[in-house]
Amino acid sequence: MIVPGITSQSRLLEVAWAIGRPKMSPAGEVIKLLTPRIAVESRARTLSATYGRGPFPLHTDTAFWPVPCRYLIFRATGDVRRPTTVLSFAELLENLGTKFRSLAEQSIWLARTRERAFYCSMTFRVGNERCWRYDSQCMFPVNNAASQVEQILGRQIPGIEETDLEWEDDIAVVMDNWKVLHGRGPMPLDEKQRILERIYVE
Repeated sequence: MIVPGITSQSRLLEVAWAIGRPKMSPAGEVIKLLTPRIAVESRARTLSATYGRGPFPLHTDTAFWPVPCRYLIFRATGDVRRPTTVLSFAELLENLGTKFRSLAEQSIWLARTRERAFYCSMTFRVGNERCWRYDSQCMFPVNNAASQVEQILGRQIPGIEETDLEWEDDIAVVMDNWKVLHGRGPMPLDEKQRILERIYVE
């Protein structure tokens, strides 16, 4: 969902409180400021450490939490030419078919960070709702089904096109982190400072 007229961090927080309860990031911030940075300046086992200032693959946030956060709220400032890529799990599963879905549902992963480690599936339930998680940086395959899923998702998959979310200075974007994967598009020519403000909401 795109929310227009969001021109400040205080307005961004109002959006967060309107849909749920903001939750602190692992570093202790409610509003996390994300900027493209080179790999050597980035925290180990993060997307930035692996991909530097380049594009990020599709993933969900907080896959390393036992129950990932429900919503992500973003606002971009500065050089907003770089898009955010988006793909729903529903579209991914529809395009990859029943065999892939079966592998995904059978897959077992070790979700691991410096602070914690636990076994999980790509799919989980909250009440009657089927939810999904995936992040190649913190989820490591344990069984054969997970290894096959990792190989498939690590390839460029014909027929699946991500949606490019084009940023403007005065919008916020709300994503359902249980249903939607997101990534980062390629770096534009002569990119200046780009700041993505992010809030986790439960």
